[in-house]
Amino acid sequence: MLKPTILSLLLLSTFLTVQAQAAQRYGAIAISRSGDWGVATNYLSVNSAEREALRSCGDIDCTIRVSFRGCGAVAEYNQSLAWGVATTLEQANQEALSALDNQGELIANGCNR
Repeated sequence: MLKPTILSLLLLSTFLTVQAQAAQRYGAIAISRSGDWGVATNYLSVNSAEREALRSCGDIDCTIRVSFRGCGAVAEYNQSLAWGVATTLEQANQEALSALDNQGELIANGCNR
């Protein structure tokens, strides 16, 4: 049977490995003028994430609004867009909304895991 200290070290090592893998992943959010959107997360490259976000957006005029490593969010107010990037979804959402003086609404968001 493992001693508690060895078990604790194994659990910590596993947790740190999972966190490091998430930090190495990329995500992106694409938005179209018509309001369609696409989110891609957990890609090994920013180019792959952006391509998937554009593909999943589905509209011909979709453009990438934000690429991120942790979490990303896009908000809209009065036809103005703002985005946020942070380590947590809550922070990314707040960053996007803060850029619109907290008057907007979230359109899309996502996190890498």
